[in-house]
Amino acid sequence: MNIEKTVIDDLNAELNISLQPADYQPRVEKALKDYRKRVQIPGFRAGQVPASLVKQRFGKSILAEEVNNLLQDSIYKYITENKIEILGSPIPSKEEDEVGDWDNPGDFRFKYQLGLAPNVEVTLDKNIKLTYYKVDVNDELINRQIKDLARRYGKMSSPEVSTLESLLYADLTELDAEGNLVEGGIQNRTQVGIEYIKDEATKNSLIGLKAGDVVTVDPNKLTDNHQNLAEMLGVTHDQVHHLNSNFQLSVSEIKHLEPHELNEELFGKLFADGSVTNEAELRESVKADLEKMFSRDSDFLFKREFARVLSENLNLQLPDEFLKKFIALTNEKPLTAEALEREYPAYAAQLRWELIEGKIITQNELRVSAEEALEHVKGVLKNRYASYGLPMDDNELLTSLAQETLAKKEEAKNIYDYLYEEKILALVKANCSIEEKSLPFDEFVHKVQH
Repeated sequence: MNIEKTVIDDLNAELNISLQPADYQPRVEKALKDYRKRVQIPGFRAGQVPASLVKQRFGKSILAEEVNNLLQDSIYKYITENKIEILGSPIPSKEEDEVGDWDNPGDFRFKYQLGLAPNVEVTLDKNIKLTYYKVDVNDELINRQIKDLARRYGKMSSPEVSTLESLLYADLTELDAEGNLVEGGIQNRTQVGIEYIKDEATKNSLIGLKAGDVVTVDPNKLTDNHQNLAEMLGVTHDQVHHLNSNFQLSVSEIKHLEPHELNEELFGKLFADGSVTNEAELRESVKADLEKMFSRDSDFLFKREFARVLSENLNLQLPDEFLKKFIALTNEKPLTAEALEREYPAYAAQLRWELIEGKIITQNELRVSAEEALEHVKGVLKNRYASYGLPMDDNELLTSLAQETLAKKEEAKNIYDYLYEEKILALVKANCSIEEKSLPFDEFVHKVQH
C-alpha cells in the first residue's frame, strides 16, 4: 500500500492511495471463511456451504467491504502518524477517479479529499478589550423582588373593582372590523395580570372594572411575548403572527393577592435560620441574591462577547466548499442547496470558535480533572436538593449520585465542556482588558436576548 498527500492550498489536500492484492487479499480470504461458517443457503447445512459458492455469491460485496475497512483504517493511521489536523472526515472523490476492476480485482487506486484546519494562534493580553455587562441592582429591582417574596405568603381576596395589581379572569372573543363578535372566531377564557401590561393605555382601560364589565382591547398590547399571547388566546404560535383583530374582554371575576406584611413572621418564613430579622437585612440579602443570579447572565454575555471579538480578530479561514460537501453527506436528512447556504454561516461560526477554544486549552495546558468534575456535580446536587427543602450532607450517597451522573456519557460531556468554559473565562478575565458596565434591567435583558 502507498499513500501520498497532495497539498492543493492551505486548507485543502488530497490523499492518493494505491492498493495491491497483497494488501487486501488476506482480509478478504478471512472474511469469506468467517462468512461461510454462518451463512445459510437452502440445500446446505450450516457451515457446509462450498467456498466457491460463497465467493461467487458474496465475494464482490465482501471485497468492497474489506477494502473500505482497510482504507478507513489506513487513512486515519496516516493522518494520526503525520499529525495532520483535519476538519470533518475524509471524503472519497468521485467514482470515476477510482482505478480498479471489482469483478477482476487487482491493483486499486483511490482518491480522498481532506479539509485542513487553519493555523490558530491565540494571544490573550491587554490588547484585547472587552466589556463585562452587569445589571444595575437598584432600589426598584430590590423592591420588586421583595414584593414577589411577600406575595408568596400573601392572601387572596376578591375585590369588587380592579386595581393595578388585580388579576382578571376574563373571556376574550374576536371582533370584526365593525366591532361585532366574529361567528366561529377565536374565543378563550384566560387570566390577565394588569400590572404586567406595558402599554399604558391598555393597562389603564382595565383598572376600575367590575365583574360583568366589557371592554375592547388589542390583544397584541396585553403582552409583547407571542408565546404568552398564543396561550392567552388558546391558539398556535403561528396564528398569533397574523393576528390583527381587536377582541372583546369580558370580566367574569377579579382577584387580588394581598402581599404579606414585612414583619418578623414573614422574615421567619423566608429565613428559617434566623439570618434575616428586619427589613434592612432583607434588602441586603435580596440585593446579594439578585447580584449572584444576574452574574450567570453576565458571564453568558461576556462569553459571547469574547467569542465574537476573538473570532473577528483572528478571522480564521475555513475550507468552505469541502465543509459544505461534508455537511451534505453526513446530515441525517437531505439538505437542499438553499438550506445548506442558509445554515452554513452559523455552522462555520461555531466551528471557528471550537478551534479557538481548543487552541486556548492546549496553549495554556488547561485541564479538568475527574475530581473537579465530581466536586462540581456534588455541589449542583446539593443545591438542587436544598431548593426542595432536602439538605444533603457531603456523604457517600451524594458521591454515589454524582458518580451516576458522570457515568452518563452525554451528561458528562456537558459537565466537562462547562468546566472548560469556566477555566477559559477565568483566563480571559485575568489577561485581557475588561471594562465593567452597569445597565438598567430592561436594557440588560434586551442585550441578552439579542
